Amino acid sequence: MAGRRGTGRAGGADVAERPAPGGAEASYWQVMAAADEREARRKKTVAMTAWATAMVAVGAMVAVAVIVQNRADGRPADDRQRTGAAGVAASAAPGTASAGPAQADGPGAGTATTVSAPGLKLGPAAKVGAAAGRDGQAALLTGSGDSWAEATGAAVDTTRDFTVSAVVRNEAASAPKAALSQNGAQFFAFYLGREDSSAATRNRWVFKVQTAEDAGKTAMALSPGAAATGRWTTLTGVYSAKAKTISLYVDGALAQTTAAPAIIPGQGPLELGRARWKGKWSDAWNGGITDVRVWKEALTADQVGKLPKGGPATAGGVLNP
Repeated sequence: MAGRRGTGRAGGADVAERPAPGGAEASYWQVMAAADEREARRKKTVAMTAWATAMVAVGAMVAVAVIVQNRADGRPADDRQRTGAAGVAASAAPGTASAGPAQADGPGAGTATTVSAPGLKLGPAAKVGAAAGRDGQAALLTGSGDSWAEATGAAVDTTRDFTVSAVVRNEAASAPKAALSQNGAQFFAFYLGREDSSAATRNRWVFKVQTAEDAGKTAMALSPGAAATGRWTTLTGVYSAKAKTISLYVDGALAQTTAAPAIIPGQGPLELGRARWKGKWSDAWNGGITDVRVWKEALTADQVGKLPKGGPATAGGVLNP
C-alpha cells in the first residue's frame, strides 16, 4: 500500500494521498504548480493594490511635504515608505495639525508652530495657503529670519547624483535669497534661489554648492538674465557626480553648467526659504515656494524640460505630487 506524505503547502493543508506513478502523478504536480503560481499572482496583486492605495492617500493630502524620487519616470524612491512624502501618508488627515515643534537658531530664532501641513515644520512667520497667480497651495514666506519651512526626513546624498526643483515666486528687490537648501553644520551643501552677492552676480537665478567647509569655496551655475520678481518661475538644479558638474535650468531651459569638483556632505533635512552660512541661518526667502521635487539622479535636459513650468497650475497641495 502506498505511503502518505504531507504536501508541504502553506496554510496547514491536510496530508494528502500521493497519486500513483505515471500520468496521474504528472497531472498532480502540474495542478500543484498551477496552484502555487496562482497564489504568487494573488500576493503580487495584493502588494500592488496596497502600494497604489498608499500613493492615493499621499496624493489626497492637502499639503504634501516633498516628493523624493530616484527615477525620472516618476517611480518612487526605494525609501519612500520611510522618508519624504511617505512620512506625510502616515500623518494625520487633511486639515489637522501634524507637524511638531522644532528649535531654530540664528536670526529670528524661535520655536516652530504646529501647523496643518503634514510633513512640514513652519517657522512662526511662515504660512501655507493660496498664492496669487497659481492654483493650489504654496509655502508663503516673508523674508524674515523666522519665516521658513522644513521638510521632515526629505534629503539627498550630496556626494552622489541628485536633482532638486521648485516653482518659486520672488518678491524681494535685492539680496541673495534661498528657495531650497540642504545644509551641514556651518555651510549649505547646495542652494537653489537668487544670487545677488556681487556686481558680476547681481540679481541672477542660481544653483550653487559648497565645495569645502570654508568661505569662498563655492561653485555657481547662474542664469544669464535677471531673476524675475513677482512671477512664478521653475528652478531646477542638477548635480552629476560622474561629470563633477552642476547645472541650473530656468523654466526648463539650461542656463549654465559649471564645474563642481566636490560637494560637502549635507545632513539635511531639506530647507525651504533659508540656508546655512558660517553656522547661521541666512538669505530668508520673500515670496512663495511650491511644487518641490527631489530626485536621486541627475536628470537629463530632456527630462528637466518636461517638468511643470512657472505660471498657473491645476494640481493641489503645497508641494504637489
